[in-house]
Amino acid sequence: MKIRIQPREIDISSNDPFQEDQLGRKKTAEILAQLVSSVEGQCVLAIDAPWGAGKTTFLQMWTRHLREGRDFSVIEFNAWETDFSADPFVTLSSELTNGLEEYVGKWLTDTKIKELKETAREVFKQIVLNCIKFSTSGIIDLSQLKEKDLISYAEKRLLEYKSNKESLRKFKDVLQDIADDLAKSKNQPLVVVIDELDRCRPSYAIELLEVAKHLFTVDNVVFVIAINRLELEHSIKVLYGNDFDSRGYLRRFFDIDFRLPDPDRKAFIQTRLEQIKFSEYLDRESRSDLETVESMLLSFFGSPKISLRNVSQALHRLGLVFASLRSDRKSFAISAVVALVLLTIDSELYRKFIRSEVSDKEVVDSVYAQLGIENENLRFGKIIFEAVIILGPKENTILSSPHGGELDSPLLNNYKERLAEREKSDNTSDTSVRDHMEKVIRYVGHMKERIFRLNKLGWQDSIDRLELVASELMDEQKPEN
Repeated sequence: MKIRIQPREIDISSNDPFQEDQLGRKKTAEILAQLVSSVEGQCVLAIDAPWGAGKTTFLQMWTRHLREGRDFSVIEFNAWETDFSADPFVTLSSELTNGLEEYVGKWLTDTKIKELKETAREVFKQIVLNCIKFSTSGIIDLSQLKEKDLISYAEKRLLEYKSNKESLRKFKDVLQDIADDLAKSKNQPLVVVIDELDRCRPSYAIELLEVAKHLFTVDNVVFVIAINRLELEHSIKVLYGNDFDSRGYLRRFFDIDFRLPDPDRKAFIQTRLEQIKFSEYLDRESRSDLETVESMLLSFFGSPKISLRNVSQALHRLGLVFASLRSDRKSFAISAVVALVLLTIDSELYRKFIRSEVSDKEVVDSVYAQLGIENENLRFGKIIFEAVIILGPKENTILSSPHGGELDSPLLNNYKERLAEREKSDNTSDTSVRDHMEKVIRYVGHMKERIFRLNKLGWQDSIDRLELVASELMDEQKPEN
């Protein structure tokens, strides 16, 4: 079985760009389109969403909607693909002029595009000259210059400054003329979409923002820049230090902040499972296992306290674990998913558990406390989670003992003791808690039989493979508060 490391590009229909919209964002796209259409003057708009939340797919659908459904002029620019460039001005001006050539003969003249390229070259030439002079300025010892020489030097620098301003003014004037022509023809601003800025190296990302804001903003041009604000703030701190006010610094670049709503978590998880061909791996086992594992993933990863970024990368790792199995091997998906869930929620607790430094009860109590899960609200997925946490580390002992032996489980013993106390007191309250404990006990018995039948639960095998592909998932290990 093969796994695709990078997801396939979605086929976006011109007639219905949101035909493959599995995250329900058509309404959001229409709101954003109306907002951009209403902008007057200059504007830099940030679309903020965490990594893995579907910004790129949303932008692809949205830009197609702007072109086909709203008759906008749109230029798309992937910042990550140009990260190798030494100068963001050259990159952005090249992407802009190349994109505008699409409209030559319809609403623009070839002369205007050539003029924009020429003025862009002049601005770049001035940028290069200034960089050379700045880097060699230490050669000149101003203290050794006579007064008349110092005046001459100052006047020369002043002329250079004026020349720089004049080159930039000409460039922006030409860009303004082009933007005005498009606006008159279409009654809409030119939209420049920049995606994947937060994946770029910090210096390039910040320089690109500076260039877009100060050198390219003219009336009737709206820059729409997709960002993960937290990541971008981190990039700024990398450049300027941890004490730097990165949030305030970033705020000055954007005129409008548009927060992309979190997608429906169930749809998000199911989309990611389709991307890793999850059901194909489960074909090696039973249909009930597929439903069981999906229920468990939705139970835990459905919690808003686990970021979508963590969910997305965790499911990617799950695909790698399955892909590492030979086609004639069972995936033991239930064990793999339980181990993955624990690793995603709390990597430190996961490591202690696989080293037998914490009990099954401590694991369950800690996980539920972090996610804010009350026993009364437990669903079937959490019953499975507890059963595997109880049995997984003991699978070898179970296989080597007659009838599996007695289980030394603090969690299981706790449930049995609490149920016995309820029987003695004839307490009929909290029926949901009692039902949960009884179901866990029954499911543990069911899974013990399964271990004997399959000669393995797959816990240690899942741990070994997970360790190979996911020693650490990412920086954001703890659930978000």
